[in-house]
Amino acid sequence: MPQQEESYSLDAMLEAANIERLDEADRIYSHEVREIISSKPVWIVRNGIAMFFGIIGLLFTLTFFIQYPDIVKAPVKIVGDNLPKQIISKSEGRIVYLNALENKKVIVGDVLAILQSNADYKQVLLFKKWIDQTELDLKGNNWNAISQLATLNQLGDLQKNYQDIAQQIYQLSWAKTKGYFNQKRDAIAQDIRLINLSKENANNQKQLILQDLAMQQGVLDINEKLANEKVIAPLDLIKDKSTVLSKKQQLVQVDAADINQSANIVAKQKELLEIEKLNADIQQNFIAALFNAKSALTEWSNRYILVASETGTLQFASYFQENSWIKTGQELFYIIPKQPTYFAELIASQQNFGKLKQGQQVNIALNSYQRNEFGVLQGTIINIPQVPYKDTSFLIKVKLTKGLQTNYQKPIHFSNSLTGTADVITAEASLADRLLYQWRGLFAR
Repeated sequence: MPQQEESYSLDAMLEAANIERLDEADRIYSHEVREIISSKPVWIVRNGIAMFFGIIGLLFTLTFFIQYPDIVKAPVKIVGDNLPKQIISKSEGRIVYLNALENKKVIVGDVLAILQSNADYKQVLLFKKWIDQTELDLKGNNWNAISQLATLNQLGDLQKNYQDIAQQIYQLSWAKTKGYFNQKRDAIAQDIRLINLSKENANNQKQLILQDLAMQQGVLDINEKLANEKVIAPLDLIKDKSTVLSKKQQLVQVDAADINQSANIVAKQKELLEIEKLNADIQQNFIAALFNAKSALTEWSNRYILVASETGTLQFASYFQENSWIKTGQELFYIIPKQPTYFAELIASQQNFGKLKQGQQVNIALNSYQRNEFGVLQGTIINIPQVPYKDTSFLIKVKLTKGLQTNYQKPIHFSNSLTGTADVITAEASLADRLLYQWRGLFAR
């Protein structure tokens, strides 16, 4: 007998559950449950798993296009071939004279400011001007062009040098055109002329004596013959001999006078040599005093006068004015040379040093300029040394391709302490490549 087919109708279910009224079935299946059971699921529920794997596949595909280069980080410092020059105070005191203007063109040697000292800077500048002009005169060996030194009595530490030069100028005046030395030379030259005239006169006198002596000698010879023949008395012959001896004695006296005159000329020439030596000594002492004063003035200027050490554009390191108090070692000015060239010095450690090569791109984020706001400086490695710079670090030179202009087209104001962090891009790779590197490492093991 065939088995009766089971019924799954609501009535059968109610009968099997021994439920007499319909409201008891409502207690088993609520309206919300019946609504869920009877409703068709939305598409996201029906296809959620497929969508999940599709999104995962899309993300994996994007990893092949998202760039994630290999980067080596290192500290960096901005330097330059012709860096801005600092003007630093070497003493402490007030600014008594300020000649500097912001963004003003200056040349080497321009006075920018003068600090307080125990000397009147105006008199010091006059003293310096006189020394500079005197040096120019001495280069042309024009001693007569040296001007008289003005009266300066507020030179402080330079006062002694001023007194030494003033004393040497007084002695130097002896050598001028109408000075003591020239007058002395003229007097000696006059004495020599008189001595030469006296010598000439003595020479003429000598010639006369020689002529007279020759005649007396002739008379003596004749008388000697007559005395031998007994013509004249011996007494007359003695008188003639005495006359000849007297003439010879006069010749000796004339020669002695000539020797004395020659000795006087030699003495006068020695006086001229002494004058020349004294003149040379005075000139040498003046030059020594001038150099000593110049050295002392240079030392004073280095301490109290701030001058431009470079030709370029002047910039203030801080805000100050005349009568501002300046401390020793304080930075006052910067001189920006014309078209300075900047580059970066990258200090690379041994870690990942083997990845660095010439030509690699470098992005530099400066500590003083936020990366998100200003961007980064871009550069290229142009030199990698063979020997370490310090300990095991290497000093690598990086050329700034756009100078001090960031990739956001914003200029960077240079300072000597401009540092930051460099990102050296050692390999251009995608995110997928970086992920595959990890898998390759695992398989290689």
